[in-house]
Amino acid sequence: MPNTLGLDDDLEPVEVVRHLERVFDVRVSNEEAERISNVGEFYDLLLDKIPSNDADRKCASAMTFYRIRSALRTLGYGDGLTLASDIHGLERGRTRKNLRDVGRESGLRMPETVPTPIGRVGSLCGFVATLAGVFSLQPGLASASLGMLAGLIAAGAILKYLDPGKLPANCGTLADITKMVAVRNYGRLVKMGARHSNDTVWETLVEALSHHALPKSEITRDTFFLQSQFE
Repeated sequence: MPNTLGLDDDLEPVEVVRHLERVFDVRVSNEEAERISNVGEFYDLLLDKIPSNDADRKCASAMTFYRIRSALRTLGYGDGLTLASDIHGLERGRTRKNLRDVGRESGLRMPETVPTPIGRVGSLCGFVATLAGVFSLQPGLASASLGMLAGLIAAGAILKYLDPGKLPANCGTLADITKMVAVRNYGRLVKMGARHSNDTVWETLVEALSHHALPKSEITRDTFFLQSQFE
């Protein structure tokens, strides 16, 4: 079996590159992106953009922990917070808003929330409306009611707006969210004074890619981005 991330959808490769730009706080030009075929080449590009420097600098994870803990204290989530502290209090009210507040106070990008059943129903309404719209364009088939389509789209949008969201899986403690946020803000933390090395750049790249496709253990320098490169 070829080792590939399988990012052959029209938008997915672009979205992954933009995500990696945010993680490493770098800019990848269209020309640079077109020259990259595998993970190793992307890693080499990152090393050119983020020179190694692990001397007399701070630990990125520790910086993340202290910033998030300070933000949680400021927002009234309690004192005496440790890495083992439960953070499900962020799910009181609107989780999405609460995470945005923590991000604003900490200066760091927070993880995305996971939809609740309300949000999933909203997404389903949008999907059904899209299918109905597609089938209504097929010759020989009855046109879908514009009113029904508009209603489905509106209902889906409202349900997604009302969805408070919930914390990602495996994100129940301050240690869990610290790890996630440190990865999502690697480049920003380096610019704030975090130490880094070639090894940590690779580890962060693999961690970031593992959320889109293969497990971390299967991603190597030779892992290609597109399945079509084998065809």
